[in-house]
Amino acid sequence: MLRIPRFLFHPVAELACILAATVCANLWTADLETVSSGLMEAAGLWVVFGAIWLLIGHRLGIRLIPPNRNLSQSLRRTIETWAATWGIAGMLTTSLFALPSFNIWISLVVGMALLALLRLSMSFSSQQQVIGRPRALVLGACPSARALSSTADTRDAVEFIGFVPFRHEDEDEDTMPHLPRIGRSISLKQILEDNQIDIVFVSPSDEAVTGEVHGAIDICEHLGIQTQYFPSFLAIDGLSVGLTWSANRPGLSVQATSPYSLAAINKRLLDIVGATVGIILLLPVLVACAIAVKLMSPGPILFRQTRIGKQGRSFSCLKFRTMRVGAHAQQELLRATSLQDGPAFKVAGDPRITSIGGILRKFSLDELPQLFNVLVGEMSLVGPRPPIPSEVENYTWWQRRRITIKPGLTCIWQVYGRNRVSFKRWVEMDLFYIDNSSMWMDLKLIVHTLRVVIRGTGM
Repeated sequence: MLRIPRFLFHPVAELACILAATVCANLWTADLETVSSGLMEAAGLWVVFGAIWLLIGHRLGIRLIPPNRNLSQSLRRTIETWAATWGIAGMLTTSLFALPSFNIWISLVVGMALLALLRLSMSFSSQQQVIGRPRALVLGACPSARALSSTADTRDAVEFIGFVPFRHEDEDEDTMPHLPRIGRSISLKQILEDNQIDIVFVSPSDEAVTGEVHGAIDICEHLGIQTQYFPSFLAIDGLSVGLTWSANRPGLSVQATSPYSLAAINKRLLDIVGATVGIILLLPVLVACAIAVKLMSPGPILFRQTRIGKQGRSFSCLKFRTMRVGAHAQQELLRATSLQDGPAFKVAGDPRITSIGGILRKFSLDELPQLFNVLVGEMSLVGPRPPIPSEVENYTWWQRRRITIKPGLTCIWQVYGRNRVSFKRWVEMDLFYIDNSSMWMDLKLIVHTLRVVIRGTGM
């Protein structure tokens, strides 16, 4: 099979889309007598549009984000590049040349549609049959390098040949069990040439010497091999990283992601409106539950428990008291009978629960005071359930992502998992929500939660 060189495939495909756009824009209103002149104009326009596209695309890094890794980002950057190209090239051509058959608006629409379809087709990795997957090498041996090279999307996008540790990482070979070690960093140049490497993922540990990292990047640059650098200090949630320049020297701009995005504002508005409406509509239920707890069990009406919220911040979570006073101190005595594995705790027929508490738990009425937590911003209507500090202490590194967002009254686990799944699966459900949350998902989960509550599946 004829294989197009990898570095030419994307530019050639993009220029073909632009050529089609300029031809359509010139022949849209053309008749048989003006077809030949229209094609000549289209060829000249294609040269202008194509040259500006390549320049702007290189400046904006349009091919730095493969569509099969992040389609939305790739599409956004493609649309931005085409809009800038269309504006600059269109202004030049319409102001400097008389082009009676050229429809600039047709070129905008057709070009954007074709380039978007090109990115969409590339997202399915079928282009790899034409250009082949890049042969990749991981330079470094640390948890960050392992996470980088073991995800399914990365392994689908490139063909990992193996890894090469830096000198002070030689003792950490067990950190990369999924890739073969193919040599030492001192022989990096020979390794790259012998294995025909196309791309190097540089992910050093904190023990790697800075000079050795710089030297490795210089070797890759000398050989013309693409290098992507993933320093371990950037493996922190909630950071936005971009390029910056000072005195013509490039650097990284690292700052906390703004909490005031449009999606965050919409979610907070939903929380405020939903909690307010819920408190007003359920006020009779709240009063009835409070009276029942007070009359049927000695002790306070509300149970305040320290829970862990967003980014590990603790807050006082409110619930109607469903257990005897002092019951929390007996939890470890019942740990062996817990239905839930991992650090979570659930016991069927818990002897500490009062008679009215069992009813409140069955229909999740004990959680209603948390609407006030939502109203003041400590919780959200939808999000992972807030864990207690002792549970968080036993989380593994990947489970700690549960507390990177604001906890909620309900989430996927409350609707589809409840007490039927393992703690690992519970966390996976929460992480799926974190990675795919949207206003529409929140609304669906709220509606489904009402259905589950009416069925009375709580414990």
